Amino acid sequence: MLPAPTASDNTVIWTARPSQWLNVPTFFVVAMAVPLSVVGLPWPFSVVGLVFVLPALWSYLVVRCTRYTLTARHLRIEFGVLTRHTEEVELYRIEDTGLASPFFLRLVGLGNLYVLGSDRSTPRILLQAVPNTEGKRQQLRDQVEAARRAKGVRVIE
Repeated sequence: MLPAPTASDNTVIWTARPSQWLNVPTFFVVAMAVPLSVVGLPWPFSVVGLVFVLPALWSYLVVRCTRYTLTARHLRIEFGVLTRHTEEVELYRIEDTGLASPFFLRLVGLGNLYVLGSDRSTPRILLQAVPNTEGKRQQLRDQVEAARRAKGVRVIE
């Protein structure tokens, strides 16, 4: 059984980032378009392949600049390329969790973790393409129960 977190306890339980496997379709299009655009086509057509590179780079940065962190008191989501945003949900406000493992992500050992809560600003959170989804979900549930016990919160359905 996990010890109840204290008011100042902000211990990091786990940190995860979404996988770049989310960008495989975008990277595939770029891998096909760029070589075709530089094989000696006339000038206007040779630039077309490079137009695909910028959205692919942006997609890479969006995924790379996202981080999920579970602490003893919060679930924190940090995201944003040019402007950083941080969303935090108090663990005792989390009501339910769920898993989704699309076929493509399951092939590479990844999954999506859904978190439903009573927080008004972020009632539904999706943690995309994270490894060891079931283990992370169980740790999240354990921390939610510990946070509820520490706060004396009971869920009435």
